[in-house]
Amino acid sequence: MRRRIYVASSWDNPQQPAVVEELRRRGHTVSDFRHPHARDDCNVWDMLNVNRDEVTGEMLADLLDEPVVYERYREQLEAMRDADLCLLLLPSGRSAHIEAGYMKGLGKTVYVFGSVFDRLRPELMYLAFDAFFPLYETLFKVLDDDDGE
Repeated sequence: MRRRIYVASSWDNPQQPAVVEELRRRGHTVSDFRHPHARDDCNVWDMLNVNRDEVTGEMLADLLDEPVVYERYREQLEAMRDADLCLLLLPSGRSAHIEAGYMKGLGKTVYVFGSVFDRLRPELMYLAFDAFFPLYETLFKVLDDDDGE
């Protein structure tokens, strides 16, 4: 069955583009936060010339009021609601984990993928999700064979 997949990951995850490409090659519809609506890279923090490592609480409060930040947030919410499955692609940061939790709260399937080659911090709460996959082959086989129920 072909799925509508939301890939929750990090701008810093070098695997993300290849995973998105492979899922699409297999016929799935995939939301790509790096290229939403077929646009160029849309890292909102880069668009605002923000060094994320230097942001204070006061700065963040101001940044969250920026119209472009709210626009990107709304786009991501829409993409999550439209998808029927979330793939939390590790390693990733806080936003991706919030997205995966949000989607689980919507009753959607959430799979976690962390390569056997990645050093990953163990997290007890990954048990809240539907499955953890350490190998691409296993993940892709389950996605390709999944009946969507």
